[in-house]
Amino acid sequence: MQKISYSFIEPREKRVLSPEVGLVLSFFSVLFIFIIGVILYLSFKIDMFNDLKESYEHQISQIDYQTSIVNEDIERISEGVKTSEILKERNLFFLSAIHNILQLVPDKITLSKIDMREDELIIYGKTPTKDIYNLLMLAPLKSIFDKSFTSFYLLDNGWYKFVSYNSMDDNLTIFRDR
Repeated sequence: MQKISYSFIEPREKRVLSPEVGLVLSFFSVLFIFIIGVILYLSFKIDMFNDLKESYEHQISQIDYQTSIVNEDIERISEGVKTSEILKERNLFFLSAIHNILQLVPDKITLSKIDMREDELIIYGKTPTKDIYNLLMLAPLKSIFDKSFTSFYLLDNGWYKFVSYNSMDDNLTIFRDR
């Protein structure tokens, strides 16, 4: 018996992988390798940027620390400048006060020591008589200071050694400008 064929061509072998399927599979494998490469590249760059970010954060924290140290130094220096300005003003006040006190001293009275503090003045010296001191020196001192006390000691040559203690009472000198 003869075999009847229904087709005029001979059947081809069917393969599991046809050239079209091979082309599609090779396209997807190249695409998959490309995507894996992009992912690896991006993860490498992300790690690199994270390391760079940590480095910058560390530098920022160091700069913040150094800035705080510099700010503390600036505050300390500005306080020193303020203190020096106050000292300068006080020195100028004391200089003018000493100048004024020395102008008060008459020629007949000899000063040996002046002890000046913020609220008090102690004057040591010699005078020929108590009356010369009381007339020429004590009156101006009493007009400047709130309290004024003087002790006299008789010397061998007839002159008097004196110690004059003069003080300002802050409660009484409300309007005094220092």
